[in-house]
Formats: sequence, structure tokens, C-alpha cells
Amino acid sequence: MSGFIRLHRPLPLTDLLGLEYDGLLQRLTREVWVAAGTIADPALRCAALGAAPRPRIALSHRSAHWVWWGSSSGRAPALTEYTTFSRRRMRAARGSWTVYERDVLPAERVEFDGQTVTSPERTLYDLLRAALQASDPVTTGQHTFARVPHADRQAFLAWLDGVERRPYAARTRALALATIGRAPSPSLTP
Repeated sequence: MSGFIRLHRPLPLTDLLGLEYDGLLQRLTREVWVAAGTIADPALRCAALGAAPRPRIALSHRSAHWVWWGSSSGRAPALTEYTTFSRRRMRAARGSWTVYERDVLPAERVEFDGQTVTSPERTLYDLLRAALQASDPVTTGQHTFARVPHADRQAFLAWLDGVERRPYAARTRALALATIGRAPSPSLTP
């Protein structure tokens, strides 16, 4: 996708930061800027993250959340997260990315110009499942839903009603209902 200005191609970091501070550029990732005022949609944010480091993995968790709904700063998370299409061992990782060894079914994947992202519903499920391990799952869940529009929340709840035989499905459903504003469930307690 054109319109990206990448670190050291052609400008060094100091020049890019100067243009950002002057309001001429906005930063999307650690190494990618776009012209100020550019509307960042999911396809643009996905392209800014670049190609996956390994085949058969999808952007997931906080990275997919950023692709779908952005962030308050506009920037991508520092750590890029992926999940394998099918459960398999990934023997490599780098400091700026990590891979979860889980299954992502074809119905739970969306593709943007060759880059695969977990669907909005699967993204929220993964983040709420991780929130179950937090010291305050409801607050963590509320943070997850902070930028998610009402229609996407309702679509997630409808999708979640059909989820069966998945690890932590009942507890994740209870956390989703507690987080979105319905009555908290006693099943959230460890």
C-alpha cells in the first residue's frame, strides 16, 4: 500500500519525529508514518504492520484489536501478536512479535491484501480469555471494550452464544456479560 513513510526510507528517525511534532505526519507503528489526517481503517492498519514473519499465522489479540478499532494514541502495540491457523509448535520468536499456538478456524479469519487477521469476534474472545487471568478481569474486560462500537459488542455477544466446546467458553461468556454492562456472574470468581 502506498502512502507509508518508513523509518530510514528515506528519512531518519529525528526528521520523522520532527514532522510528527509539527503535525505533518502521524505515526502508526514503531517504523511507519502516514500523512497527518489520514483516516486509518482496518486495511491501512493491517498493511502498516507488514507481512507476517511466518506462514499460516494470523494477527491476533492486541494487534488484531488495534487493526479493528485502533487505539487512543493511534499507534500499534509494541509487541505484534499472532496465532497459528492450526495448533502447531512455533520454534522461533523475535523481540517484537510472539505467536500463540492455538487454532484459528477459517470462519474466524479475515484477509486484507494477503495479511490475515482474526475476526473481530475471535479477537475479543482471545482478549477476554486472557483477561480471566488478570487480577481484576472486569476492569481488564472494560478496557478491551473501550473502543469497540455498540454494534460490534452486540455481534460479539451473538457470536459468543454459539460458541461451544472451547476452553474457558463459559467463564469468557460470563466476563463478557459482566463487562458489557449486564449483571455480573458468580462464575467469574476463581
